[in-house]
Parts: sequence; structure tokens; C-alpha cells
Amino acid sequence: MLAAALEAEVDASMAALVGERDQRGRSLVVRNGHAQPRHVMTAAGAVEVRTPRVKDKRVDPQTGELCVPRMPIHCQNSMRGL
Repeated sequence: MLAAALEAEVDASMAALVGERDQRGRSLVVRNGHAQPRHVMTAAGAVEVRTPRVKDKRVDPQTGELCVPRMPIHCQNSMRGL
């Protein structure tokens, strides 16, 4: 059920961005497979989840930087042990 919710969320966001293209006509936001399976602890116990991956190449026109929010360093370090 968790995996289905993640897939539905990615599908909805991809549908909203389907028209965004670069100068060569390529999509700026594309699906990129699935991440490695992870075990998530829920009230029902441990569940293995494979999250969908999305490659987002949109650029903010004002700053020239990627629009993808960056994860803070302290979060990146805590994710390495998972």
C-alpha cells in the first residue's frame, strides 16, 4: 500500500510536468527506475519499499540553479546508514 501511494504521487507530479521540455525537445522531468529497496518500520512491522526515482533537470530562470531542493547535509549523513 505504501509503494502504491509513492507510485501514485510520482505519477501525479509527472503528469503535471509532462509539457516541460528543453531546447532540443527532451523532457526535463523523467522517471529513472527505482531506488534500492529499504526497510521501513510501520505500526504493522517492517515493510520493504522500492521508491520510484525521478530525474529533474529544470533550472530556475532567476538563479540559474536546478529547481530540485537539496537535502541538508545533516540529513544526507543520517541517510547513509540506511
